[in-house]
Amino acid sequence: MRPLNLTALVATLTLAVLTVLGCSRDTHKLDLLTVLDVTPRSIDLGDRVEVIGIDFPEGRPAQIEFKGDLYRPGEKPQRNVDVKVDGVSSSSSRIGFEFTEGLLDRFTGVGDRAAHTTFRGTLAVTFPGMPGSELKGAVTGVKNVVLDIQPPSARRTVMEAKEKQGQAVLDFLGIKIADDSPANGGLLVADVEQGKPATQAGVRKGDVLESFGGVQVASRADLIPSSSSQEVELGIRRGATEVFPMPTVSMAGFHKSVTTDLLGAAILLLVALLIIGVFMAPTAGIITWVERRVSGRMQSRIGPNRTGPQGFLQWLADGIKSILKEDIIPTQADKPLFRLAPYLVFVGVSATFVVMPFGEYLIAADLDIGILYVVAVTSLVTIGLMTGGWASNNKWSLLGGIRSAAQIISYEIPGAVAIVCIVMMTGSLRMQEIIRAQGGAPWEWYMFRNPVTFALFFLYFTTALAEGNRAPFDLPEAESELVAGYSTEYSGMRYVFFFFAEWSNVFVMSGIASALFLGGWQVPGIDPSQQASSFWLQALGAFVFLTKSWILVFVVIWIRWTLPRIRIDQLMNLCWKWFVPLSFAGFVLTALWILWDPQGVVRLAISGATFALFVVIMFHFVRRVAYNMRAMQAQVHVNPFI
Repeated sequence: MRPLNLTALVATLTLAVLTVLGCSRDTHKLDLLTVLDVTPRSIDLGDRVEVIGIDFPEGRPAQIEFKGDLYRPGEKPQRNVDVKVDGVSSSSSRIGFEFTEGLLDRFTGVGDRAAHTTFRGTLAVTFPGMPGSELKGAVTGVKNVVLDIQPPSARRTVMEAKEKQGQAVLDFLGIKIADDSPANGGLLVADVEQGKPATQAGVRKGDVLESFGGVQVASRADLIPSSSSQEVELGIRRGATEVFPMPTVSMAGFHKSVTTDLLGAAILLLVALLIIGVFMAPTAGIITWVERRVSGRMQSRIGPNRTGPQGFLQWLADGIKSILKEDIIPTQADKPLFRLAPYLVFVGVSATFVVMPFGEYLIAADLDIGILYVVAVTSLVTIGLMTGGWASNNKWSLLGGIRSAAQIISYEIPGAVAIVCIVMMTGSLRMQEIIRAQGGAPWEWYMFRNPVTFALFFLYFTTALAEGNRAPFDLPEAESELVAGYSTEYSGMRYVFFFFAEWSNVFVMSGIASALFLGGWQVPGIDPSQQASSFWLQALGAFVFLTKSWILVFVVIWIRWTLPRIRIDQLMNLCWKWFVPLSFAGFVLTALWILWDPQGVVRLAISGATFALFVVIMFHFVRRVAYNMRAMQAQVHVNPFI
């Protein structure tokens, strides 16, 4: 026999090994996937939570696992908590699941022990293996996840009212629910009372109630029967299988309380009325009194001093007088639009109070798109002013409406870009998140974060003056040119509604500026988690926010009675030739700042230097004012009540 060539033998053995390995290799196994983020970061009961990533297998069940620590006000942190929840990949980039009551309890605690909770840890996604499928499993994780799980709020209050109705349904059916509900949704049956409708339907202890009348059950609030049918189907999971056909229970004899059903809507309506009646209306009225007093002092006259102490009730007397005045509508006016215009303006301003963050929990609705909502609803003001000017059938009113539309639309561009810069730095449109991203100390505010945001504050504040038709930008109602502009033909309360909205807008622009640039309700030296655990610290935070806002209100009034009205061409040139280019330059510089992202001493040094620059500017301003007053030999009265 010919001797075997050594090289050929090695090559043959190598090829055989590679063939065996190649055949045994699972060619369908997925590589590790990429998880980028989870949204939203601030979660409440019933929210839709989504995990964002790349190359997720579409339509596949997935398991999301949270591993980390839970932090609650006044409590010792819970370490190494492991919470799992099932979800489904709705697309190649998103896995979604609902934040159910059972899942909420795992994070915030159960019942009276529920508290505002912050989760810090990792998030992992697992696609379980499926026999006979090409999907063999993929696991990946993202570190440093911070989730803010909200405690009971106004929204939760509405759900609790429905949960009481749902508990009444459970009592009627004879079902007792376990305290530890499944994280994936549904309610775990702890016991079934004999002789009740649930027993007759075959419901057993240990079953999971997954649907009620076709509605997926996330909490007791979903257990509300329809008034159109006496029979309700129950979706039951027993162990790992679904009970089919679905058992049916009779709701005959159960009378749903209409009052309880409408309680949630009544609560929301009451909150809205309180916001408008208890806060917005007095605020607008008080601003008129403050403006008259300040203008009187600046013009060396007394101002209102007859109605009420120091004339404080003058705004109330003016309101009563306007209500009693005759409401005149011009003969040739477009009557429906003429009537509608003041209310559009009023709604556009009053709707912004819904997301006004007066305190850490003192907010009607902490929307995920809070600041975008503010920019959107204020657009109604433009429509209202333009409608009122056109519907009046008066050339001065029409010119005033056109001026208003041109002015507001133009100045919204640099103002919106300034807001976008703050959103870029925060990474959120939520008003409360923007405030939490700052700090209590002045050098931690966005206004002093860097020289760019310092300039953006003044740019935003100036554009807000122009959008609110405040002097020196009050061209739409310039009495020397247009009589009273868009409101020339209005009388009575319709006339007041225009100015009611304008005065309210003074506080709105100041409050938004306070939240975006001045730290909002943050108290110096106090962490938000500490503030959340104390009622008095929350009240102090609300006081801080109102103080900052009222200081800016005073500045707005001060500017009105100091600077002369500019011409319309000067107004538009200032916007398009200066503010728009400067706002886009600020946008680019803010993006570069985010890429640089200085930390530690460097960031503190830049913030401190910016704050020091502001202090120097204010010192020079006060010194110049004092010098001019001494040169004029003006008599200074410190007491504001003379």
